[in-house]
Amino acid sequence: MATKTRVPQTVDAYLAGLEDPTVKKTLGALRTQLRKLLPKATESISYRMPTFKVDGDAVAGFAFFKNHCGYYPFSGGVVPALKSELDGYATSKSGVTFPPDRPLPAKLVKTLVQARLAEIATRGKKPAAAKKSATTGFQVGVVRTLPMTAPALWEWVTTQPERWLGPGAKLKAEAGGQYEVPKRRGAAGVRGEVRGVKPGQRLRMTWQPDGWKKPAMLQLTVMPKTKGASLHVHMEKLPDAEAREAMRERWSKVLSQVA
Repeated sequence: MATKTRVPQTVDAYLAGLEDPTVKKTLGALRTQLRKLLPKATESISYRMPTFKVDGDAVAGFAFFKNHCGYYPFSGGVVPALKSELDGYATSKSGVTFPPDRPLPAKLVKTLVQARLAEIATRGKKPAAAKKSATTGFQVGVVRTLPMTAPALWEWVTTQPERWLGPGAKLKAEAGGQYEVPKRRGAAGVRGEVRGVKPGQRLRMTWQPDGWKKPAMLQLTVMPKTKGASLHVHMEKLPDAEAREAMRERWSKVLSQVA
Protein backbone atom coordinates (compact mmCIF):
# COMPACT_ATOMS: atom_id res chain seq x y z
CA MET A 1 0.00 0.00 0.00
CA ALA A 2 1.11 3.58 -0.57
CA THR A 3 -0.16 4.88 2.73
CA LYS A 4 -2.55 3.75 5.42
CA THR A 5 -6.20 3.54 4.32
CA ARG A 6 -7.30 6.75 6.00
CA VAL A 7 -6.43 9.84 3.96
CA PRO A 8 -3.73 11.77 5.89
CA GLN A 9 -4.50 15.38 6.75
CA THR A 10 -0.93 16.71 6.70
CA VAL A 11 2.23 16.11 4.70
CA ASP A 12 3.99 14.84 7.81
CA ALA A 13 1.22 12.30 8.29
CA TYR A 14 1.38 11.28 4.63
CA LEU A 15 5.12 10.58 4.81
CA ALA A 16 4.78 8.82 8.17
CA GLY A 17 2.20 6.50 6.64
CA LEU A 18 4.56 5.26 3.93
CA GLU A 19 5.63 1.73 4.75
CA ASP A 20 8.56 1.28 2.34
CA PRO A 21 11.77 2.92 3.69
CA THR A 22 13.05 3.64 0.18
CA VAL A 23 9.83 5.42 -0.77
CA LYS A 24 9.85 7.40 2.46
CA LYS A 25 13.45 8.48 1.90
CA THR A 26 12.88 9.44 -1.76
CA LEU A 27 9.73 11.48 -1.15
CA GLY A 28 11.16 13.00 2.02
CA ALA A 29 14.16 14.24 0.05
CA LEU A 30 11.84 15.58 -2.68
CA ARG A 31 9.87 17.47 -0.05
CA THR A 32 13.07 18.99 1.32
CA GLN A 33 14.11 20.18 -2.12
CA LEU A 34 10.70 21.69 -2.83
CA ARG A 35 10.88 23.56 0.46
CA LYS A 36 14.17 25.10 -0.64
CA LEU A 37 12.89 25.94 -4.12
CA LEU A 38 9.61 27.34 -2.79
CA PRO A 39 10.43 28.92 0.59
CA LYS A 40 7.18 30.91 0.66
CA ALA A 41 4.92 28.01 -0.29
CA THR A 42 2.31 26.45 1.95
CA GLU A 43 2.10 22.67 2.29
CA SER A 44 -1.19 20.79 2.31
CA ILE A 45 -2.91 17.67 1.07
CA SER A 46 -4.73 18.20 -2.22
CA TYR A 47 -6.13 15.42 -4.41
CA ARG A 48 -4.87 13.01 -1.75
CA MET A 49 -1.23 14.04 -2.22
CA PRO A 50 1.28 16.44 -0.61
CA THR A 51 1.01 19.75 -2.43
CA PHE A 52 3.01 22.98 -2.46
CA LYS A 53 1.02 26.16 -3.16
CA VAL A 54 2.29 29.69 -3.79
CA ASP A 55 -0.26 32.47 -3.34
CA GLY A 56 -3.02 29.91 -3.67
CA ASP A 57 -1.71 28.31 -6.87
CA ALA A 58 -0.62 24.67 -6.73
CA VAL A 59 2.94 24.47 -8.05
CA ALA A 60 4.10 20.94 -7.23
CA GLY A 61 2.82 17.74 -5.71
CA PHE A 62 4.05 14.19 -5.21
CA ALA A 63 2.63 10.80 -4.32
CA PHE A 64 3.37 7.10 -4.05
CA PHE A 65 1.21 4.47 -5.66
CA LYS A 66 1.46 0.70 -5.71
CA ASN A 67 4.94 0.49 -7.22
CA HIS A 68 5.98 3.94 -8.38
CA CYS A 69 6.27 7.57 -7.30
CA GLY A 70 4.78 10.49 -9.14
CA TYR A 71 5.53 14.20 -9.50
CA TYR A 72 2.71 16.55 -10.53
CA PRO A 73 2.97 20.24 -11.56
CA PHE A 74 -0.85 20.72 -11.48
CA SER A 75 -0.81 21.80 -15.10
CA GLY A 76 -1.55 20.19 -18.42
CA GLY A 77 1.13 22.26 -20.13
CA VAL A 78 4.34 21.87 -18.11
CA VAL A 79 5.12 18.21 -18.82
CA PRO A 80 4.44 18.43 -22.59
CA ALA A 81 6.53 21.61 -22.75
CA LEU A 82 9.51 19.81 -21.17
CA LYS A 83 9.31 16.77 -23.42
CA SER A 84 13.02 16.73 -24.27
CA GLU A 85 14.12 17.18 -20.64
CA LEU A 86 11.85 14.29 -19.57
CA ASP A 87 13.05 11.87 -22.23
CA GLY A 88 13.39 8.43 -20.66
CA TYR A 89 10.71 8.96 -18.01
CA ALA A 90 7.14 7.68 -18.05
CA THR A 91 4.94 10.74 -18.43
CA SER A 92 1.36 11.79 -18.93
CA LYS A 93 0.00 15.24 -19.68
CA SER A 94 -0.30 15.88 -15.94
CA GLY A 95 2.76 14.25 -14.38
CA VAL A 96 5.96 12.21 -14.30
CA THR A 97 6.35 8.78 -12.70
CA PHE A 98 9.55 7.15 -11.52
CA PRO A 99 10.71 4.14 -9.45
CA PRO A 100 11.25 4.80 -5.72
CA ASP A 101 14.91 3.79 -5.99
CA ARG A 102 15.54 6.22 -8.88
CA PRO A 103 14.62 9.71 -7.60
CA LEU A 104 14.16 12.58 -10.03
CA PRO A 105 17.46 14.51 -10.36
CA ALA A 106 17.49 17.76 -8.39
CA LYS A 107 18.16 19.74 -11.58
CA LEU A 108 15.08 18.27 -13.26
CA VAL A 109 12.86 19.03 -10.27
CA LYS A 110 14.12 22.61 -10.35
CA THR A 111 13.29 22.87 -14.06
CA LEU A 112 9.77 21.55 -13.46
CA VAL A 113 9.18 24.03 -10.66
CA GLN A 114 10.53 26.97 -12.67
CA ALA A 115 8.38 26.06 -15.67
CA ARG A 116 5.25 25.96 -13.51
CA LEU A 117 6.08 29.29 -11.87
CA ALA A 118 6.64 30.87 -15.27
CA GLU A 119 3.30 29.51 -16.48
CA ILE A 120 1.51 30.95 -13.44
CA ALA A 121 3.20 34.31 -13.98
CA THR A 122 2.05 34.30 -17.60
CA ARG A 123 -1.57 33.56 -16.78
CA GLY A 124 -1.53 36.05 -13.95
CA LYS A 125 -1.55 38.85 -16.51
CA LYS A 126 -5.00 37.88 -17.85
CA PRO A 127 -8.24 39.48 -16.58
CA ALA A 128 -10.33 37.16 -14.40
CA ALA A 129 -13.13 36.93 -16.99
CA ALA A 130 -10.67 35.93 -19.71
CA LYS A 131 -9.31 33.03 -17.66
CA LYS A 132 -12.64 31.24 -17.94
CA SER A 133 -13.13 31.56 -21.68
CA ALA A 134 -9.75 31.98 -23.38
CA THR A 135 -7.79 28.91 -24.48
CA THR A 136 -4.03 28.74 -24.62
CA GLY A 137 -3.96 26.28 -27.51
CA PHE A 138 -0.60 24.66 -28.20
CA GLN A 139 2.07 26.01 -25.88
CA VAL A 140 5.72 25.51 -25.06
CA GLY A 141 8.14 26.64 -22.38
CA VAL A 142 11.93 26.71 -22.26
CA VAL A 143 14.02 27.83 -19.30
CA ARG A 144 17.72 28.24 -18.57
CA THR A 145 19.64 29.48 -15.54
CA LEU A 146 22.52 31.75 -16.50
CA PRO A 147 25.65 32.97 -14.66
CA MET A 148 24.60 36.63 -14.64
CA THR A 149 22.56 38.89 -12.41
CA ALA A 150 18.86 39.44 -13.02
CA PRO A 151 19.39 43.14 -13.89
CA ALA A 152 22.09 42.21 -16.40
CA LEU A 153 19.86 39.55 -17.95
CA TRP A 154 16.97 42.00 -18.19
CA GLU A 155 19.26 44.52 -19.90
CA TRP A 156 20.29 41.83 -22.38
CA VAL A 157 16.64 41.12 -23.20
CA THR A 158 15.65 44.76 -23.65
CA THR A 159 18.76 46.19 -25.33
CA GLN A 160 19.83 43.31 -27.57
CA PRO A 161 16.60 42.11 -29.23
CA GLU A 162 18.50 41.05 -32.32
CA ARG A 163 20.09 38.29 -30.20
CA TRP A 164 16.75 36.61 -29.48
CA LEU A 165 14.26 38.01 -31.98
CA GLY A 166 16.57 37.81 -34.96
CA PRO A 167 19.08 39.90 -36.95
CA GLY A 168 17.84 43.39 -37.73
CA ALA A 169 15.17 43.39 -35.01
CA LYS A 170 14.46 46.58 -33.12
CA LEU A 171 12.35 46.63 -30.00
CA LYS A 172 11.09 49.31 -27.62
CA ALA A 173 10.27 47.59 -24.35
CA GLU A 174 7.04 49.43 -23.57
CA ALA A 175 3.37 48.52 -23.95
CA GLY A 176 2.10 49.24 -27.46
CA GLY A 177 5.54 49.14 -29.04
CA GLN A 178 5.66 47.50 -32.47
CA TYR A 179 8.52 45.35 -33.72
CA GLU A 180 9.44 43.59 -36.93
CA VAL A 181 12.14 41.07 -37.77
CA PRO A 182 13.22 41.15 -41.43
CA LYS A 183 12.89 37.98 -43.45
CA ARG A 184 16.20 36.29 -44.18
CA ARG A 185 17.41 33.13 -45.83
CA GLY A 186 16.08 30.13 -43.96
CA ALA A 187 13.90 32.18 -41.60
CA ALA A 188 10.54 33.87 -42.04
CA GLY A 189 9.96 37.46 -41.07
CA VAL A 190 8.20 38.09 -37.76
CA ARG A 191 6.12 40.99 -36.51
CA GLY A 192 4.33 41.77 -33.29
CA GLU A 193 3.34 44.18 -30.56
CA VAL A 194 4.42 44.54 -26.94
CA ARG A 195 1.37 43.93 -24.77
CA GLY A 196 2.83 44.31 -21.31
CA VAL A 197 6.04 45.07 -19.45
CA LYS A 198 6.98 44.62 -15.80
CA PRO A 199 10.41 46.32 -15.71
CA GLY A 200 13.18 44.02 -14.60
CA GLN A 201 10.96 40.95 -14.68
CA ARG A 202 8.58 40.32 -17.56
CA LEU A 203 8.01 41.16 -21.22
CA ARG A 204 4.83 39.96 -22.95
CA MET A 205 4.20 40.38 -26.68
CA THR A 206 2.53 38.92 -29.74
CA TRP A 207 4.53 36.82 -32.19
CA GLN A 208 3.37 36.36 -35.78
CA PRO A 209 5.74 34.95 -38.41
CA ASP A 210 4.94 35.29 -42.11
CA GLY A 211 2.33 32.72 -43.04
CA TRP A 212 0.63 32.48 -39.65
CA LYS A 213 -3.04 33.50 -39.75
CA LYS A 214 -3.12 34.51 -36.09
CA PRO A 215 -0.40 35.65 -33.67
CA ALA A 216 0.88 33.57 -30.80
CA MET A 217 1.73 35.05 -27.42
CA LEU A 218 5.34 35.22 -26.26
CA GLN A 219 6.50 35.98 -22.74
CA LEU A 220 10.02 36.32 -21.37
CA THR A 221 10.40 36.22 -17.59
CA VAL A 222 13.60 36.95 -15.67
CA MET A 223 13.89 35.41 -12.21
CA PRO A 224 16.81 35.98 -9.79
CA LYS A 225 18.46 32.86 -8.39
CA THR A 226 20.98 32.20 -5.64
CA LYS A 227 23.66 31.88 -8.29
CA GLY A 228 22.74 33.87 -11.38
CA ALA A 229 19.31 34.33 -12.91
CA SER A 230 16.94 32.28 -15.03
CA LEU A 231 15.25 33.26 -18.26
CA HIS A 232 11.89 31.62 -18.92
CA VAL A 233 10.47 31.70 -22.43
CA HIS A 234 6.80 30.75 -22.67
CA MET A 235 4.62 30.69 -25.79
CA GLU A 236 0.93 29.95 -26.11
CA LYS A 237 -1.78 30.06 -28.78
CA LEU A 238 0.57 28.36 -31.24
CA PRO A 239 -1.24 27.12 -34.37
CA ASP A 240 -0.32 23.43 -34.15
CA ALA A 241 2.02 20.80 -32.74
CA GLU A 242 4.51 21.33 -35.56
CA ALA A 243 4.82 25.02 -34.66
CA ARG A 244 5.21 24.07 -31.01
CA GLU A 245 8.17 21.81 -31.73
CA ALA A 246 9.71 24.41 -34.03
CA MET A 247 9.46 27.03 -31.28
CA ARG A 248 10.87 24.64 -28.69
CA GLU A 249 13.90 24.08 -30.90
CA ARG A 250 14.24 27.79 -31.67
CA TRP A 251 14.17 29.00 -28.07
CA SER A 252 16.37 26.18 -26.80
CA LYS A 253 18.97 27.28 -29.33
CA VAL A 254 18.59 30.95 -28.39
CA LEU A 255 19.02 30.28 -24.68
CA SER A 256 22.06 28.10 -25.30
CA GLN A 257 23.75 31.10 -26.93
CA VAL A 258 23.05 33.70 -24.25
CA ALA A 259 26.38 35.11 -23.08
